Amino acid sequence: MRIIIDTDPGTDDAVAILIALAHFTDQEILGITTVAGNVGVKVGTKNALRILEHAGRNDIKVYEGESAPLERDLLTAEWVHGTDGLGGVPFPEPSKKEEQIDAVSFLKDSILNSEEKVTICVLGPMTNIGKALLEKPEIVENIEQIVFMGGSATGGNTTPAAEFNILVDPEAADVVLHCGAKLVMMGLDVTHQAISTSERIQNISDTKTKTSELLVGLMSRLANLEIVKKKFPDGTPVHDAFVTAYLVDNSLTTGNLVNVEVETSSDLTLGQTVVDINEISERDKNVHWMNLVDDNKLFSIITKTSLTLP
Repeated sequence: MRIIIDTDPGTDDAVAILIALAHFTDQEILGITTVAGNVGVKVGTKNALRILEHAGRNDIKVYEGESAPLERDLLTAEWVHGTDGLGGVPFPEPSKKEEQIDAVSFLKDSILNSEEKVTICVLGPMTNIGKALLEKPEIVENIEQIVFMGGSATGGNTTPAAEFNILVDPEAADVVLHCGAKLVMMGLDVTHQAISTSERIQNISDTKTKTSELLVGLMSRLANLEIVKKKFPDGTPVHDAFVTAYLVDNSLTTGNLVNVEVETSSDLTLGQTVVDINEISERDKNVHWMNLVDDNKLFSIITKTSLTLP
């Protein structure tokens, strides 16, 4: 497997990246690309470097990406993830810097020239991959699949209609949804089914590694937000973890091949993903929409991550 992680770290992004680092080698992870989303791209780039520093995986290169959506002003979520993006969880300072080549150039070149097809893990807004596809559409022929966290069939978490990652850059999402690659959607419909309960947090903590301390801190940060407590009194979803955990074990989630479109023009429903569950539109089925998870399996993968990394 060849993987590129496209991310806006982000507390749950950090969990997802740690899962990937615990289960895939430096040769399998071609690079990490960063994008503006949860935090500004400069902060996100530093966070990716901090995560690699903790894991002792500095051979993996980080490429800084787009600082704003394709056509819109940037919407961020520091109120969720903290001004540092990692909720104050004490990841070490990085000892290296990002690469000089930008993320979009890296995506185009590395996908086009890879001897094996590449899987793209999209943990944030789709700006980088959307721009890469617009500038060099032929790269789609060498993409194995794009697994992304974003969207919902049943309402949003940032507006009544829209999930955050899609809302930040709906135009980029529209490009990706129509690019022709195999698409796997981990939206709120499935991520809300797996909650980091106190028992699951304790199981991770009991592994007594530095990584377990960081994982507990990341998930506790989200669980302690008042807005999260109202909807999830027993814990919090770990949204982005679904993407990389699915690559570890693709039996983690199941779903249906359906048509998914994104709203790019309505003030009321901007960023909404319209999931044709009932096959009414007769549009082409373009997305594997995941809607059921083995939640115990997800937290088993996270717990194993805490044992595998330092």
